[in-house]
Amino acid sequence: MNYSIRKKEKKDCKDVAHVVTIAWNETYKGIVPDSFLEELKYNENERGKMSYEKFDVNNNHQFVLEIDNEVVGFVKFGVSEDEQFENCGEIFALYIIKKYKGNGFGRKLVEEAIKEIKQLGCNKMIIACLKENPSNDFYKHIGGKYIKDGVYKRLNLPENIYYYEI
Repeated sequence: MNYSIRKKEKKDCKDVAHVVTIAWNETYKGIVPDSFLEELKYNENERGKMSYEKFDVNNNHQFVLEIDNEVVGFVKFGVSEDEQFENCGEIFALYIIKKYKGNGFGRKLVEEAIKEIKQLGCNKMIIACLKENPSNDFYKHIGGKYIKDGVYKRLNLPENIYYYEI
């Protein structure tokens, strides 16, 4: 299995939108409303197009995971916009298509994100994860310390916030 992790490029926008659709449907079926998952499928092309149009090479805080020349995962990160976590990095999204999970790719994507977060001047980081997401175990396994409950505002669902010294 040949893989690479690289900076997201403009040409990847459609593929990243597809990964979001697949990963959400694989992970959140039965956790989030089916209507939301259907909406992701319905507006996938629109999301890819919008991402393409807004792509800013100078403010690109994303890496993609490519396996055999196909984008199958990505990580999106930056400085947290949460006022409670000033000067703190945040991983906003980490998605990998299910059949590629369990091979260390999630950890590798997080490691690449951490390198860039440090370059942004942060020495700590947070990650939010829906409470019912099985990935909570992964975030703890890679050193995350649960610090508080949060709410995923888009769907008003409870989430766990994990903290990392980086």
